[in-house]
Amino acid sequence: MEYLSRRLEMLKEDRRFKFHPKCSKMKLTHLIFADDLLMFGKADMSSIISLNTCLQDFCQVSGLEANPTKCAVYLCGVEDNLKAQICTYLSFSEGTLPMRYLGLPLTTRRISHFECSSLINKITNQFQNWQQNRSLSYAGRIQMIKSVILGIQTFWFSNYILPTKILEKIDRLCSAFLWGQKIHLISWDSVCLNKKKEGLGLFSAKVWNQASAVKLLWMIHQKKDILWIKWIHGHYLKNSNVWQVQQRVNDSWMWKQLLKTRNMILEKYGNADEVLNILNSCSSNGKLRLSLVYNILTNSSAAINWSETTWGRLNYPKHSIIIWLAFHSRLLTQERLCRFRILSTNCCVLCSRQPENCKHLFFECQYSAEVWNNVMDWLGYTWRSCTWVQLSSWYSSCLKGKGFKKDLKRMALSVAVYFIWQERNVRIFQGIARTPDTLFRAIKVSIFTRILNDDFPAHIKEMIVNL
Repeated sequence: MEYLSRRLEMLKEDRRFKFHPKCSKMKLTHLIFADDLLMFGKADMSSIISLNTCLQDFCQVSGLEANPTKCAVYLCGVEDNLKAQICTYLSFSEGTLPMRYLGLPLTTRRISHFECSSLINKITNQFQNWQQNRSLSYAGRIQMIKSVILGIQTFWFSNYILPTKILEKIDRLCSAFLWGQKIHLISWDSVCLNKKKEGLGLFSAKVWNQASAVKLLWMIHQKKDILWIKWIHGHYLKNSNVWQVQQRVNDSWMWKQLLKTRNMILEKYGNADEVLNILNSCSSNGKLRLSLVYNILTNSSAAINWSETTWGRLNYPKHSIIIWLAFHSRLLTQERLCRFRILSTNCCVLCSRQPENCKHLFFECQYSAEVWNNVMDWLGYTWRSCTWVQLSSWYSSCLKGKGFKKDLKRMALSVAVYFIWQERNVRIFQGIARTPDTLFRAIKVSIFTRILNDDFPAHIKEMIVNL
């Protein structure tokens, strides 16, 4: 392919060859991606013959030949007679836009809903396959969305600014998969906030697409040695820069969308210098971190004081999700189900004395209070069970800093909340009841399993065993 590249570069000296109108400033004749070849030229016979001569020379030298069934000619602004003449000479069929390359539609116009159908179908198929595994916890679903769905989105978002309706549909699909039921316990906008700001650290497709567009603007400003950015500077910017250039009538749809994103962030932060300072703070070794840009674009709420309690270093992910819902008072207790008119009666299944809500269940209920008192005795606390509000306030305000013992106390709270919620569900749906002592032993086993099977120093494991 190096021989072919050198041969095509020689066309710059060929007076019979004329560049494509959009490639003349850069004297661009071709692009090679792996085993794919794109050649550009003006749609006249002399230029086509020059391009084909280079291709035939390469075929004779290498023994490789172009496959007519896999090749196509894309023509614009050309009369039908000349189109037929060119296609006949090359023995290639005429292609039409949009075409697909690596699964992405290549088009000069606004990307349509139909062209995005493959993206929606791919995400939908992933969700349908995962939903067959009903044992997935909330934490498992979150990990699936973060690792797989975000990767699928990023592949598209790094190339396109998608229609708003498509982005909203992706968010609805993710939200429905996360909750696995008709009742969405917390809004998707709140879920997509940073963990330090009441969210789960997931990414909204709508905002992530904006962050990807901001990254493209930053690259156009910073990295002027990349081919496509050189083309942008030669065709759109000329003697201006991306923060000042004005939109023109004949600009492509994609470029207009980029400028809309630019106007949005300039309006939000005041001027280009401030925007660049913010983006430079999000970059490392010349690379912009999209997650940091996303966090800046969603920087609308104050940090919470219970995030460290919820997402403690030792906490099981599935336990963290339950205590996160408890802090939000969004667990489907009987009180909430009555409010939704799903149930007509409300009585705690653990003590059969008081109405069931989050405050009662953790730890005002006689059953859960006994379980938590056992945990406190085990950890060496001198005080006894109190209300959920007081306990959560103490954990959030007083239990600060790092250290294994503090992480252990945070873990004990998350494990206790998880097992009490599990006990409540087992009693309702399976009719099985465990004593407070039995549940306490299950809590201890869970903590032992986490610590003794992880890579902790020997003195820490010994300390746990001696508790």
